[in-house]
Amino acid sequence: MAWPSILAVREWFADQAVFWAGSSSRLSWLRPLGVKPCSLEMRRGMDALFLGEPWPVEFADARVFWFVLDTDPPVQAHSRLHVLRGISGSGRGSTTSPRDAYAQGLRKLGISWNPDWPAVWRGLFGEWGSGQGREEGREILLFPGAGHPAKQWPLVQFFELAPWLQEQGRSVRFVLGPAELDRGMEVSGYPVSCPDSLEVLQELLLSARLVVGNDSGPMHLAGMLGVPGVVLFGPALEAQWGPVGLRGIGQELACRPCTRTGRISCADPLCMREIPQNMVRREVAALLAR
Repeated sequence: MAWPSILAVREWFADQAVFWAGSSSRLSWLRPLGVKPCSLEMRRGMDALFLGEPWPVEFADARVFWFVLDTDPPVQAHSRLHVLRGISGSGRGSTTSPRDAYAQGLRKLGISWNPDWPAVWRGLFGEWGSGQGREEGREILLFPGAGHPAKQWPLVQFFELAPWLQEQGRSVRFVLGPAELDRGMEVSGYPVSCPDSLEVLQELLLSARLVVGNDSGPMHLAGMLGVPGVVLFGPALEAQWGPVGLRGIGQELACRPCTRTGRISCADPLCMREIPQNMVRREVAALLAR
């Protein structure tokens, strides 16, 4: 969600050094932009901010862009500290995505946002369909997991979808991530991949025919790469959290969405259980026909 805005910052400050203070696992998607990891000195500056100290000497005249969802970081305000909120406005049915909310925050600072960011991303990391050759042999990838159990379509539903896809003459592969493996999710009777890095996952997505999965990180990566697919939504709203370019579907229920921030407290996710098999098949069939 934040990458397009990081690109905007990088382009706006093209003649200056830009550093990343987040998770090192994301650096592979930032290094091609010339973004570098923070030095130990800068890390000490970040620690000083959290300790409530005034503007750290380690930062000198640097600017800090801090991406949050809906809660400001517990640090002192400063003219060179720019907090960008991903959740804007109020109301249960708000449909502004964090991606767009970050862009709005940058525009208020006078920083323009590149509307062609998907083309920039795909130019750097690959684009689905380019140089892939014939469609035959390309698999449909099924992602039955999600970061939160309440965002998962029942596994038995994926097991019903898989043979139907095979009846259409399609090859199927299940993809399990660390969360699914930690929860003991097992798949038998079908090929299974467990990518051990984000780069491996990316290559797997680029080789797919299309993807079907729950509201999860891999679906966002698929959309940014241009892979076609269907994403199942329950607690969160597809209009707010939907991956770029993918078809988001969900049931019209009075209780959903029950989260705008991704924080979920529901113990009985009826919204996921009641997504009918025929709804998913209809959307998949439309993509395959296209």
